[in-house]
Amino acid sequence: MLRARRTVIAAYFCVFWILGVWMPYFPLYLLHLGYDGRQIGMVAALQPALRWSSAILWAYGADRWRMRHRLLLIAALGGALCYAPLLFVQRFAAVVAVTSAIALLHGALVPMLDATVMDHLSRLGGDYGRIRMWGSIAFVLGSLVSAPLIQQLSPALVPVLLFIGAVGLVPALVWVPTEQFGRVEHFRAPWSLLTPPLSAFLLTAFLIQLSCGAWTGFFAVHTAALGFSNAVPGITWGLAVTAEVLLLFWGQRVVEWISPSRIILWVLVITLARWSLTAVARNEMLVVALQIGHAFTFSAFHLAALLLLSRLVPAENSTGGQALYGLVAFGVGGSVGLGMAGVLVDTVGTSGLFACEALVASFGFIPALLLRRLATGSSVLGVQVQQARFS
Repeated sequence: MLRARRTVIAAYFCVFWILGVWMPYFPLYLLHLGYDGRQIGMVAALQPALRWSSAILWAYGADRWRMRHRLLLIAALGGALCYAPLLFVQRFAAVVAVTSAIALLHGALVPMLDATVMDHLSRLGGDYGRIRMWGSIAFVLGSLVSAPLIQQLSPALVPVLLFIGAVGLVPALVWVPTEQFGRVEHFRAPWSLLTPPLSAFLLTAFLIQLSCGAWTGFFAVHTAALGFSNAVPGITWGLAVTAEVLLLFWGQRVVEWISPSRIILWVLVITLARWSLTAVARNEMLVVALQIGHAFTFSAFHLAALLLLSRLVPAENSTGGQALYGLVAFGVGGSVGLGMAGVLVDTVGTSGLFACEALVASFGFIPALLLRRLATGSSVLGVQVQQARFS
C-alpha cells in the first residue's frame, strides 16, 4: 500500500509540476522566441480545447477495453517524447504541431489518474485530499523554482523544466494500481452517462467554472486598475493555493461532516459572496483576503465532485465520468469563461466584470438545488450507486 501511495503522489507531483511551469512561463517562452500576441494566444487557446476533447476519447478506450493503465503509460511516454523536440523547434508551425501533440497526449492524464485513485482509494490510504494536495504543492514549487532560474538564465530554460517533469512522470506511473472495476459488458460511452443527477451536477460545475474567468484571466488587471502593487497578484495566488492545499489536507473531515450536494451549495454561497465583494472592495488587504475563497471554489467543490462521480457513475465507466467532468467544467466552462471575461472587461471594467461573475455563479443554484433533490433518489432513477468513500 505504501509504495502504491508514494507512486501515485509522485505521479500527481510530476503532472502538476509541468502545469506549474507551463501556465505562467510558457507564454513568456513564446515571447522569447519572437512570437506576437496573436500567435501566443493561438497556442494558448488550442491547449484546453485539445486536452479535454482528447480526454474523452482516451477515457472511452480505457473503459471500453479495460486498458487504463497501459493508456496512462502510452500517454505519458508519448508526451515525454513530444517534449524533446520542443527543446529545439522554434518556427511557429512546428511549435503549434508539437504543443498540439502534447495536449492530445497529456490531456487524459489527470482524468485517468483521478479515476485510478478513486477506484483504489482504500488501498491508497483512504484520503483523496491528502494525495491530491501534492499536485497543488508541485504546481506552486514549479512556479517558484522556475522564476529565479528563468530570471537568472533565460526563458529558453522553460522547455527543459517541462521535459524534466515529463520524463519523471513515466516511471512514477509504472507502479500505480492497474486493476479496473466493474463488468466490461456494462460499459457505456462517456456521452451516454448523462442521467438527471449527473446532468445537474455537470451544469453546476460548468457555471462555477464559467464564473471564474475574471479570477483566472483578469485578477492582475483588476488589482492594477485599483492601483495596487504589482506584487499583489503573485502574493494573492500564493495565498489562494496555500488555502487550497490546507483544505485538501482536511478534506476527509469535510466530506464526513457534510454531504457532497450540500458542500456544492455552500461552495456557491461562498463563491457568490467572493465575486460580489471583490467587485466592490477597494481595500488592498480585503481584496487579497477574499481570494482565500479559492479553497472553496476549487478544492471543496473538487472533493465533492469526485465523491459524487464515484456514486453517480458506474464503476466500469469511472474514467469516462472523470473525463466528462473535466471536459464540461474545465474545458468548456473554463475556456468560455475566459472568453466571456475578455469580451466584457473593456465594456464593464474589472469591477463590473466580477459583478457579472457573481450573477453567473448565482445561476448555479438552480441545477445545484435540483442535484440536491435528485441525489438522494439516484438509485430510484436507475443510477448505479457505489459505496466509495474518502475514508
